[in-house]
Amino acid sequence: MTTPDPLAVEKALKDYSKGTKAYFADDSEGWSIATLQSNVVDGDKLTLSFRLDATGKEFTFSSSLSKLAAEKFAGLPPLKNPPMLEGTDDLATLSYLHEPAVLDGVRIRYAQEQIYTYSGIVLIAMNPFQRLAIYTPDIMREYSGKSRGELEPHLFAVAEEAYRTMIKERKNQSIIVSGESGAGKTQSAKYIMRYFATVDTLESFSRQTSSDNVAAAPQGISEVEEAVLATNPIMESFGNSKTTRNDNSSRFGKYIEILFSTPEGPKNSVRIVGAKIRTYLLERSRLIFQPATERNYHIFYQLCAAAPAAERKELGLSSWDQFFYLKQGGTGIVPGFDDVAEFAATQKALSIIGISVSMQWQIFTICAALLHIGNIEIKSVRDEATIDDNDPALIQTCQLLQVDKSAFKKWIIKKQIITRSEKIVSNLNQYQAIVGRDSIAKFIYSMLFDWIVKIVNKNLHKDAEDVATFIGVLDIYGFEHFKKNSFEQFCINYANEKLQQEFNAHVFRLEQEIYVQEKINWSFIDFNDNQPCINMIENKMGILDLLDEESRLPSGADKSLVTKLYQRFAVPTEKFFEKPKFGQTAFTIKHYACDVTYDIEGFIEKNKDTVADEQLAVLNDGASEFLKEVIHIDVPDAALSPKPGPRGGATKKPTLGSIFKASLVQLMETMRTTEAHYIRCIKPNSTKTPFGFESPMVLQQLRACGVLETIRISCAGYPSKYSFAEFAERYYPLVASKLWGPDPKKLTESIVASRISDPDKFQVGLTKIFFRAGQVAALEKARTERIRYCVVLIQTNMRRYLYQKRYKAIVQAALTVQTSLRAWSARESLKEKREQKAAVVIQTSIRTWLSRSYYEALRSAALSVQCALRVQRARKQLIDLRQNTAATRIQKVFRGFIVRRDYKLYLAQVVLVQSWIRTHAPILELRQLKTEARSVGKLQETNTKLENKVVELSMALRNQESENKVMAEKLAQFEHQSSIWKEKFQKADLDSKAVKVEFVDNSAEFKKEIAELKDVNENLSKEAERAKALAKKRDEEIATLLAELRQQKDEVQKLKEAAAKVVPKEEDTATITALKKEVAALKEQVSRQVAGKWKTDRVADAQYQQAPSYHQPQYQTTYVDEKENYLYSSYGEPPSRPSLDETKRPSVARRRSFMDTQDLKKSALSSLNPEAERSARALEDKGLEDEINDALITNLRIPLPSTQTVATRKEIFFPAHLIGTVVSQYMQRDMPHKMQTTMASVMKSIQNLTMKFEDDYVSAFWLSNTFELLCLIKSIQEQEKRSTRGSTTESDRAIDKVRTEMDYLLIEIYHGWIKELKKRLTNMIVPAVIENQSLPGYICKQSGGLWSKWGKNSTASQFTIEQLLNLLSKLSKTMRCYYMEDTMSRQILTELLRVIGVSAFNHLLMRKNFCTWKRGVQIQYNVSRLEEWCTSHGIAEATLHLQQLLQAAKLLTLNKTSPQDIETIFDVCFLLNPTQIKKLLSLYYAADFDSPLSPELLKIVASRAVLNEKSDILLLDLELSPEFVKPNLKNVENIERFIPSWTNLPEMQNFLLAM
Repeated sequence: MTTPDPLAVEKALKDYSKGTKAYFADDSEGWSIATLQSNVVDGDKLTLSFRLDATGKEFTFSSSLSKLAAEKFAGLPPLKNPPMLEGTDDLATLSYLHEPAVLDGVRIRYAQEQIYTYSGIVLIAMNPFQRLAIYTPDIMREYSGKSRGELEPHLFAVAEEAYRTMIKERKNQSIIVSGESGAGKTQSAKYIMRYFATVDTLESFSRQTSSDNVAAAPQGISEVEEAVLATNPIMESFGNSKTTRNDNSSRFGKYIEILFSTPEGPKNSVRIVGAKIRTYLLERSRLIFQPATERNYHIFYQLCAAAPAAERKELGLSSWDQFFYLKQGGTGIVPGFDDVAEFAATQKALSIIGISVSMQWQIFTICAALLHIGNIEIKSVRDEATIDDNDPALIQTCQLLQVDKSAFKKWIIKKQIITRSEKIVSNLNQYQAIVGRDSIAKFIYSMLFDWIVKIVNKNLHKDAEDVATFIGVLDIYGFEHFKKNSFEQFCINYANEKLQQEFNAHVFRLEQEIYVQEKINWSFIDFNDNQPCINMIENKMGILDLLDEESRLPSGADKSLVTKLYQRFAVPTEKFFEKPKFGQTAFTIKHYACDVTYDIEGFIEKNKDTVADEQLAVLNDGASEFLKEVIHIDVPDAALSPKPGPRGGATKKPTLGSIFKASLVQLMETMRTTEAHYIRCIKPNSTKTPFGFESPMVLQQLRACGVLETIRISCAGYPSKYSFAEFAERYYPLVASKLWGPDPKKLTESIVASRISDPDKFQVGLTKIFFRAGQVAALEKARTERIRYCVVLIQTNMRRYLYQKRYKAIVQAALTVQTSLRAWSARESLKEKREQKAAVVIQTSIRTWLSRSYYEALRSAALSVQCALRVQRARKQLIDLRQNTAATRIQKVFRGFIVRRDYKLYLAQVVLVQSWIRTHAPILELRQLKTEARSVGKLQETNTKLENKVVELSMALRNQESENKVMAEKLAQFEHQSSIWKEKFQKADLDSKAVKVEFVDNSAEFKKEIAELKDVNENLSKEAERAKALAKKRDEEIATLLAELRQQKDEVQKLKEAAAKVVPKEEDTATITALKKEVAALKEQVSRQVAGKWKTDRVADAQYQQAPSYHQPQYQTTYVDEKENYLYSSYGEPPSRPSLDETKRPSVARRRSFMDTQDLKKSALSSLNPEAERSARALEDKGLEDEINDALITNLRIPLPSTQTVATRKEIFFPAHLIGTVVSQYMQRDMPHKMQTTMASVMKSIQNLTMKFEDDYVSAFWLSNTFELLCLIKSIQEQEKRSTRGSTTESDRAIDKVRTEMDYLLIEIYHGWIKELKKRLTNMIVPAVIENQSLPGYICKQSGGLWSKWGKNSTASQFTIEQLLNLLSKLSKTMRCYYMEDTMSRQILTELLRVIGVSAFNHLLMRKNFCTWKRGVQIQYNVSRLEEWCTSHGIAEATLHLQQLLQAAKLLTLNKTSPQDIETIFDVCFLLNPTQIKKLLSLYYAADFDSPLSPELLKIVASRAVLNEKSDILLLDLELSPEFVKPNLKNVENIERFIPSWTNLPEMQNFLLAM
């Protein structure tokens, strides 16, 4: 025996140091983990002592070094991967790639309820045996457009990769879903098909509940896509059944090609245009036999449970336990399955696929006939089979199949042998007859199944010309190995051998392509090729060939077949075939997964699996055309066509084995032309326990599905691959800092050169570095040790620093104490000296005070005595002075009295004299005046006054007569008008009676009109009476005036007579003549003024009376009224307008004379105001409407938002006010049709402009103006209603319609802008809120780290939180600058923040290797920035939408080491449901020196999540946005007519000037 190389031994045992963990085989757990306790090398003997982690049991591994060296040390216990790689989502990244590591990785992720795991290009799918909320449209939306490695492993990621690769590369794709029964293949294929059907419509439908039927298909998909999804319930009903392993097991294989159209549009979107289905190896024997606890195909139980009573009676159906083909398994009801609901879903799916209801019941009729065939009782009489002619099952079968009963019965119990000369008919025994009966049933059901598939393909593949590419989904049985394996298992395992060969070649090819692309030195990888095994099965004179040859022989038997197999393959040169040691009825094939022993019994019969020609003739001779169509054999493929018998004999039908082989070859050819994607479904336990894990069972499936073979291929090369940046980012601590640099490739080479001496252990490519198995673990171990050393070094220095700081603090404290004591002693000494000095000072002060007090008392006494003496002397002097003053005052008063008395006496005498003299002169003047009074001058003055009064009375009489005449004319006019109204009323009354029967529904309206006519007639009658009373009163006043006039004439006559007696002087005559002339001139002037006034009034009255009587709206305060008032201002008040009662017209009459009324109104307005006519013409001009649409809307230069020069409200809202002015004029002039057409074009122009979404300021500007215009229209509408006092006119209906359309336009602009803003935010939210790292002390390795030193952040965030806040601030400023209604702006910002919170939260739930405590701190900081922004902008309520994201970030930062911590998490994160908390904890990624979550804690969280799992949701609904709440419309009193200087609106300016 050769001595092993010591260097090789040292390298091999380098990793086996104390504390190293390794795996050991275990019967119950598959593999167990143990910790190395000691490593002893004694000569050629190696002894490793281990202790099991689970049980603590110790054991020893012993071997010789020479033996291990001969095996290249492959016999050493497989090592466990470092903690960093535990639970990784891609098993291909494991450093130690071997069977126990794969099993452990899958077990860890499954314990975390992560059912999907990558293994290179393969997706491993573990069946959870319970419904999970990870297949909703929200989850689909998260995976749509994402790369495969960006989010957690999921079958949607595989489907998305296939879908996008198909669109990008225009290459067909295939997704192979395989696994054993119960692993979840069918469900996975259904979810993949649903994803393809909805991938491009994910934004157009709401959240759907998870369901397995077609009713759960998302809304918004096309009919073709719905039909593709409808194939699932059809194929499940006719091809699935309950088995011991699976309640919904597919008993056939299928390959569905989903056909897509050519990519169209800028986004290269495609649509499903059809589908094609291929089926493989339907388990026909299940129709006639089911093992215990299993069922037949679902359709039979659905038919028995859900068929209507009439059809049930017609088909002879009853309970399932009444049919032999259904009761053999003893199970008819499956928990959780509703056969009635499933039958309804099957019928609906058949209808969707294009099969009519009548044809459906023909299908169900055949199914019922098959059940009755199983109930045909075959008896044995003298070893011959017989059937009673009156057998009810036979009669019912023949009726349903419409075949001849006697012929059908005959060829069940008899057979015919055709020779060259004759036909021999012989009887069959009971067993042979039963086999013949069952063969008919299997043949019919198999043909029916194929016919359904053909019809489905025909209806799904109508537009063959539109097909550009396809994605094939292969749902096929996995490798099977039972205690007893028969022909079905042989075919299934043969198919898996072919698929595994293709899979190995695909993996090998991909592995080699990577090496070629990276240009590394490599040699061809050698892997276990199973081609010899396949050749043994399918080559000429192979197993299938021998089986077909034996099946065609009349005397062919299973025993002779197995003998031929032994003779052909049981030879030493054949390594894949083995003969059992005991027995001659079985053979063993060494498949890639394991060795399988097949029982030869039934191989020949199952391979033939056909019906006798006589039985087929009976079916073809029947009356049922549908049955003939179903059983018609159409085999276009030459490989499947009948072959001539030996020596040119009769043609033989193709066997089941040859058919399956040809279809398998065709499948392989199809798959080789496509790019394959693999999903391996694993059944984790046999009891269907949710998240139960049976390691041996899983391990066996991993071997069978080829995952371990993939790992073997990867291990043969360089399984670990890292980009230079990733590798350098993680392992740069392994080299000195002086070697760090900006070039990651050089740094990577430095790290590898310092740690790996063997150049065969790694390869440096162009962009990646490649390692052999185990090297990454060694590097990881070195990194851990290096970091531990660095941590210890940092701790040492920190402790030194802390102790040094503590010593300095103690020294400083001692000095401080000493200083304090010395200061205290000095203060005490100073205090004593101060007290002594203070005593001396106090004594001095007291003595001074006593001396001063004595002196002050003595001085006070002397002053008191002096003061008393001086007061006595002064008081005496004061008395003398007062006496002298009083005497002087008395003398002065007396002397003044004497002088005043003398003066008054003298004055009275002078006044008396003056009064007598002044009285005498007036008396003389009075006498002279009395004499002059008797002269002619006085009479002339009196005469003048009387003449003036006569003139006034004449004028008053004339005025009264004119007024009487006018009143008489008006009275006649009123009477004439009253008669007209009476005639109209009578006519309207007759019209209303005539149409009363025809318009019964409008009777209320006619009654209202009649009542209005009666009111008008009554009002006119009252007016006439008032006019008569007024005329009577005027007559009385005229009579009184005439009496007064006669009295005045009498007085004048008397004065004239008296004046005639007096002889006038000449000067008096001249004076009278002049006065008369003046009176005549005054009379002429007065008459002209009076005549002119009445003439003007009559002209105005005549013009106004010519206009039709219509009521003017009360809100008309335009220039027309002002100018009318100006016309009448020279002549007093304008003529009174007709009252509302006088001008009211019935609605029927108004509708009949609408055009005449319009002309009269225009003529009236034009006669009153020429400028109003120009305004009306401007409204009708097409140029004004075009200018509004073009210059005022489409090409308007919108003032840009600015905080420096803020525009005024009228500069922002002038388009709305100008349009409102036009609408107001339309309403004033009663032009509703023109108003509607103008507003329709205006709204269309606004819609076209705002839906372009060129910039935010355009949308904000027109959203504000649209709301302002809506408020203006509402104000105009309310004024119109007030003017019409509640009556509904055509103008009311028109403006109401315009207001409704404006509401729709406002909502459309709002939602369109919100949708556009959401699209822009979508690309910013995740980088800014989730990935952006603003806190420098908490940088995660995904961003920053080493490369931030040189500014080379390879995975740096594209957007920052500052950019997101700037976008929101810009948007808020824009809305403020355009004076947007506060309610709308708050809704917009709140909705955007809701989208930010929901999108970030959903992404965090789906991001892999991302949830660390540092990331939680960063997210909390980013969310706090958003909350500060909301508070500063006055929308604090929007922060509620960020709370779930904030709590998710808090969850990442909380402790997670004990059950008490879990309770704390649930208390703090109260807004998160248990399912979301469980998801976050399962995604938690333990960074360096962070403790990973223990499985026990995850079980606690999972137990709490199970309680509400059905009602909890995982992802928040992004589309569940609140409804738009329209702000309350304000009342606009004044419409601005402002046109900015920067606009050019000539037509609008002319219109405003004409108003």
